[in-house]
Amino acid sequence: MVVVATQGHNDEAVLERAVAARPAYLGLVGSRKRGTAVLGYLADRGVPAGQLDRVRVPAGLDLGSTTHAEIAVAILAELVQLRASGAITTSPAATPTAQAAQAAQAAQAIDPICGMTVLISHDALSIEHDGTTYYFCCAGCRQAFVKRETRC
Repeated sequence: MVVVATQGHNDEAVLERAVAARPAYLGLVGSRKRGTAVLGYLADRGVPAGQLDRVRVPAGLDLGSTTHAEIAVAILAELVQLRASGAITTSPAATPTAQAAQAAQAAQAIDPICGMTVLISHDALSIEHDGTTYYFCCAGCRQAFVKRETRC
């Protein structure tokens, strides 16, 4: 079971990897609007609609209030509900892979729009401009960069 809770930072890359792993449950913590943007970006990258349809956005049951603690409870409540209905089953946790360990030590860049630190990887949001590669935390920052550079 995977819950993507990056607070809008690198959602696209994390969710793309999670979708490819085909977990029993895949939820994205975020608004429906944010979810639509992220899923639209992944669809544009060629992620099959059938895989994207499995992503629950927003993750968790709708309990009304949305403090961090309540979001966590809502997600757990949804998992309990799905398990009780037989929609998902549990399996032993996977051990960390060498690839995950390498990703943790990856090079970093600074997003030129928001200033956030971004991991540089083959699937990172990036763009080449005037011979320099820029990396972004999310599709929104990448789009803002493109808009800014095309105005100049």
